[in-house]
Amino acid sequence: MKAKQMENYLLKTYGKVVHEMEAMEYACSELANLHDIEAEDIFFFMVENRPIPNMYTHSYGFNTREGRALKQQFKSYYNDCCSGLFSNRV
Repeated sequence: MKAKQMENYLLKTYGKVVHEMEAMEYACSELANLHDIEAEDIFFFMVENRPIPNMYTHSYGFNTREGRALKQQFKSYYNDCCSGLFSNRV
């Protein structure tokens, strides 16, 4: 899923975008490759807390240990990318 597609979805669904879309695309792509899943599934897991097919991310509506670990990995990739994006703007 590309940054522009994510941005369009967020604008259409929520009316605004408060994230760095390039960083979100990067984090989704990296995790998708790492876990052999679709980047789109990562995006919807992070934005809408949707379960990821073939991963044990939810139990009784709550994130499992695997789901929480995935969110932490996403946060790390996203923040690393944002640090690089912002350092280039100074």
